Amino acid sequence: MASSAVNNPNPQSISALLSKLNDADPDFRYMSLNDLHQILTKQKVDFLNHDFNISSRLVDNVTKALDDQNGEVQNLAVKCIGPLATKIPLTVLSPLLEKLTMIEMKNSVDNSIPALALRSAISSLPRPVRGVAPTREVIDTYGVISRILIPRLLGLPIQSSTPKQTTGEPIGMLDKKRDPTAETIDVLIEVVRCFGPLLQPLEVEKLQDVVVQVLERNTTASPVKKRAVVALAILAPYLTTEVLDGFITKLQKALRQPKLSPVMRRLYISIMGSLSRSIPYKFGEYLPQLIELVLSPLSQDELQSQLDALSEGNDQLHPEFNEVRETALVTLESFLASCGLQMRDYTDKTVAACLRYLKFDPNYAVDEDEDMDEDEDDDVSEDEDDEFDDDPGFDDDDDASWKVRRCAAKALYTLISTRSTDLLEKGTLYNEIASPLVKRFDEREESVRLEIISTVALLIRKTGEGVIKPASENDEFVPTLGENRKRRRQSSGGITYTNKAPYLGATGLTSPTRETVPPTGPRADLQKLTPQIVKSATKLLKGKQIATKQAIINLLDDLISVQPGGLADYFDQVMQPIIDVTKGMTSGAGSTSTTLSGAASATATTLRVAVLHFTSDIAKTHSSGLFQRYLENIVAGVVSAVRDRFYKISSEAIRTAEELVKAITPPRARATTQKFSPELHKLYEIIMDRASASDADTEVRQKAIQALGTLISRTLSPDGIALIPADKRQAGLDLLLDRLRNETTRLHAVRAIDNVAAHSSTSGSLEPTWIQQVALELCSQLRKANRALRGASIQALQHLILSPATKGQIQAGTANEIVAAILPIIAANDTYLLSPALLVVAQLQLEHPQLVSSPAFVESICELLKKNVAGIALDSLVTLVTNVGSSGMGKPLMEGVLRVGVAGDPTVVGKVAGALFVASGGHVGISVQSFVEELNKASQLTPPDTARQSLALAILGEIGLRLGPKSGLKPSIFLEQFHDEPDKVSVSAAVALGRAGAGNMPVFLPVILNAIKKPGSQQYLLLQSIREILHQAIASSTDISSHESEIWKLLFSASQLEDNRAICAECIGRLAIMEPKTYIPKLQELLRDPSPVFRGVAVQALRYTLPDSDESFDLMLKTVLFDMLLTVLKDNDREIRRLGMTALNSAAHNKPDLILPHLGELIPYVIAESIIKPELIREVQMGPFKHLVDDGLEVRKSAYETLYALMETAFSRVSSLEFYDRIIAGLNDENDIRSLCNLMLSKLIVIDPEETTRRLDAVAECFRKTLSTKLRDGAVKQEVEKQEEAIKSVLRVTLLLVEKTKTTLPGATTGGMGQGQVQQSVQNPVWQQYWEWVNKDFERQLKVLRDENKEMAM
Repeated sequence: MASSAVNNPNPQSISALLSKLNDADPDFRYMSLNDLHQILTKQKVDFLNHDFNISSRLVDNVTKALDDQNGEVQNLAVKCIGPLATKIPLTVLSPLLEKLTMIEMKNSVDNSIPALALRSAISSLPRPVRGVAPTREVIDTYGVISRILIPRLLGLPIQSSTPKQTTGEPIGMLDKKRDPTAETIDVLIEVVRCFGPLLQPLEVEKLQDVVVQVLERNTTASPVKKRAVVALAILAPYLTTEVLDGFITKLQKALRQPKLSPVMRRLYISIMGSLSRSIPYKFGEYLPQLIELVLSPLSQDELQSQLDALSEGNDQLHPEFNEVRETALVTLESFLASCGLQMRDYTDKTVAACLRYLKFDPNYAVDEDEDMDEDEDDDVSEDEDDEFDDDPGFDDDDDASWKVRRCAAKALYTLISTRSTDLLEKGTLYNEIASPLVKRFDEREESVRLEIISTVALLIRKTGEGVIKPASENDEFVPTLGENRKRRRQSSGGITYTNKAPYLGATGLTSPTRETVPPTGPRADLQKLTPQIVKSATKLLKGKQIATKQAIINLLDDLISVQPGGLADYFDQVMQPIIDVTKGMTSGAGSTSTTLSGAASATATTLRVAVLHFTSDIAKTHSSGLFQRYLENIVAGVVSAVRDRFYKISSEAIRTAEELVKAITPPRARATTQKFSPELHKLYEIIMDRASASDADTEVRQKAIQALGTLISRTLSPDGIALIPADKRQAGLDLLLDRLRNETTRLHAVRAIDNVAAHSSTSGSLEPTWIQQVALELCSQLRKANRALRGASIQALQHLILSPATKGQIQAGTANEIVAAILPIIAANDTYLLSPALLVVAQLQLEHPQLVSSPAFVESICELLKKNVAGIALDSLVTLVTNVGSSGMGKPLMEGVLRVGVAGDPTVVGKVAGALFVASGGHVGISVQSFVEELNKASQLTPPDTARQSLALAILGEIGLRLGPKSGLKPSIFLEQFHDEPDKVSVSAAVALGRAGAGNMPVFLPVILNAIKKPGSQQYLLLQSIREILHQAIASSTDISSHESEIWKLLFSASQLEDNRAICAECIGRLAIMEPKTYIPKLQELLRDPSPVFRGVAVQALRYTLPDSDESFDLMLKTVLFDMLLTVLKDNDREIRRLGMTALNSAAHNKPDLILPHLGELIPYVIAESIIKPELIREVQMGPFKHLVDDGLEVRKSAYETLYALMETAFSRVSSLEFYDRIIAGLNDENDIRSLCNLMLSKLIVIDPEETTRRLDAVAECFRKTLSTKLRDGAVKQEVEKQEEAIKSVLRVTLLLVEKTKTTLPGATTGGMGQGQVQQSVQNPVWQQYWEWVNKDFERQLKVLRDENKEMAM
């Protein structure tokens, strides 16, 4: 029966269920309510909306059930209220709300039930959305709320159609005659949260008045007052300016009363903090009037008067004094976080107040004078070092001063996080804040001590941001193999490695050296502070508090990541306590100690992991000789940790063991290698044990395999080969081969083998049998679906085949199998795998020339040429055909390449054919003259065969480049193909002329320079030739000094034509790279030239030099780059400023270290250009229509592109407050700028989550505007697509922000919002409402985006 009633509800079945609600058995009542709940939560129960009788009976019975004697029935009744409110007609909704506000609990002890039910009902009703016109249903629902609920909250008469039996004036839910509860305040919060946009100004004002009355009532309980403060924050966005002015004035008057009680003072101050978080922009205008009222309780005068009272024995106000200061500091922190720009003028007062109360500890006898002797006797006893342990937490229930100190530390933390950009440069943070913080490391209350340590750690991290790029723990620098090029920019087989790590020691190849610290600036300040930090830190490491020790170790870890080698002078002071900490953790102590808010609890396990991580980093960043005396103890601790059963400890210990192996093996430790041999054997044994153990966790085995690869690779060199016996090394190699065959460890085994192969430089160090087996096993992985495995396998195979250790060890049969496995990759043109695959074949072909004679090989190469090949893959292909040609096997391949002919890209086919022809010595059945004849023949056709012309020109250009004068080619061959218009053949001829000219400059260059002097249409083509010559001259270090001056003059002469400027600028940039001492000063002079043309060319030339230069050029540029950029950013010409920002953009990507110290002076110009300038917007008449044209749009785009580049490379040096203001402005700008700002937001939520979260409300307003944009009727397809893309972009960023900030939707079925949701709604009410609206109106698009994200994550 029940099942039928639920699945097919009708009035009769509901009447039957209602009759059971009065049953004496609570089980029957519960089951009937449960059935009703299931009916109400169904989507289609339409008859209730038209059946007044059943709806009224439902309301009566469910509200009656709220006062049931059985708690479970009550809870289910609360769950029913929300769905019920959405299904009944508005005429019945009014009585429902009225009953819920009037109900008196007789059978229940829980008086919060009616309020919970009310919140559930309100949150389930249709509500308005900011920026969207409300529907009729929403307006009618608000009418009921306004008529019934708001009067009940305010204590006004209700305009109800139902007759009343009551007499006298109504008593409001928040009336003076009854004690309000926190749940009642929550009802008000829910009303404002859901219907705030529709509330009338008078209603908002009255609601605010009643909340203030609750706050000011002496009888109101403290929890209720806290909720009332939240209610004020929720109301604040809807207050009119006049009402807000009045309220702020009232706050000021109240706080200036001479006899204001501490309780009320604390309350008013907390209201200001709450308002600053709720309405930061509005509140910022009032901040100058209010800040002194917050700083006043924190003044020295009030502190001194309190201390005097305490010294006289009058401590009656002591608790209230602490609470007021605590609240004032919390409010100050809110001001810093929400109104950072307005708080800049009060930085000094804020810092002074925080430092004053950071050491506020009236019950502690020791004098905390800042001028205390820092050089006191260090020879303290262990008992003195453990002073915290003898007196844990200073158990005094009446002493709450620790809360004040903790809030002071938190305020300083917020100050550092929001203002580090400018305060670090000024020196404020180190000169005024850092030293007092470090002195407070001896704080007796652990939670305060942890907050202080966290603040210092943040300061250290902020000091290093934008300066040091920490090397990834898994990054392994592998030297490029086969480096037989003299060129500066020459790819080396498809795998590019950068040596721009902050310190090469991170790679383990050389012993790390101490980084030179600048003489002034934040890092110099940190270096001066380091002795004080180390002294205080080592003292704390001798204590017993786990959380403190873990925080200190993490702080020291941050220190050495910012200052590599920074602990070298204090190594003995630091390492012994660290080893003692390691020894003290042998027992499985499970004691926990709560760390900072939001962090996980610190345990013996997490401390052990932190110690291992620190040991790993110190081995990575400090010289091996430093920890020689401690190595035995360190290794013993690491070996013990590797054996630990908990996988997190074991895997971290193996990572540490790997770093130790790097530190004690060549090439880092050549001189002291044999001294470390016993420790290396211990590490070898434990790594082998874990790598081979079948019972070990997968992550542990994978890390052990990686470590084993590192150990074997380090002991394969001539210096380290004696460290490990050959049989043990071979056992390790066999284990790697075995793990290569295991699916769970395969990828890590491939990477370990890659590491071994890349470092095996001694012939005969690897057994031939092992080489054959590994090579074939790697080939078998190339057929797997796992892309990462395929990529790692081809890279490992490349290093193995190119290694000197395998030279002559690959048998012909094995080589054939390898080539057979690689040919499908070549034919498929997988760019990720192609370059290494080609280089493997190229190397094998040198040892086994017959490999490439098969038709299958030629066919694969020909298929590849028909596809798009460029960059590194093309260079690798040229290397392969060069090897084929030099081995005398080029004829069949040349025939195949020429058969491809115009079916492929003429440039690619020409380059390959030319390289093959030259490498074969011309013995491929064809001559140079044949290509010249082919060119002439194609030119004489009507119409000419342009594809064949281009191909012949490309081949001849390549032959001319590689053979030089021996080719016999003359410039006239190419010049004859120049046409008046720069068509495809002309451009091909120009490039070919340049390449051939680079091979034979004495003949070609004078001809080109003479021709370029003649103005005309061919000048552009000749500039292409000059560019190609300069490119090849740089790549091959050719001396063209005799022509440089002439070229320089000709380029500037040619740049007078607009079409020539870009290519002239590129050529000038290349000249500057070749001779920086000559031409960089000239470029600097040209930036001040009266001619905007020359200034523009000079800026573009500077930009072209930035990504394509070497160390000597950087040294020259370092001294002048800032001045050059500053000059162009100040230029009066708008176009020059735009070009200047593109140059700054390029510098941020390619030379960040050259501009970082000066960003503070450059960024204001970029930010100024990102602002819309109304004077540049003009109206243009186009036929009958008028359009607005923004002449400043292109400059603004460049400004935002530059801000994006700076965000990626040097965000810590950019003032985040102004930066975010520009992003918010950009979200309302033109479509391209909006897209860029969306992209920036998606990265900022990761880079700076705190400030991004604070800006969510402003972001929501901009997003809502974009999503609500309606196109005009008859919009063209392009406009529709642009709008759809804009909506998709906004929704994608919205999803990301929601995920990162953990924004949730309020659950109507769970009785409204939880505490966390209410808190989030207070801080970001607009964002919360926006997210609810998006979920409702864009549900389909969100689902599609979520599915896309899942597919990308797979």
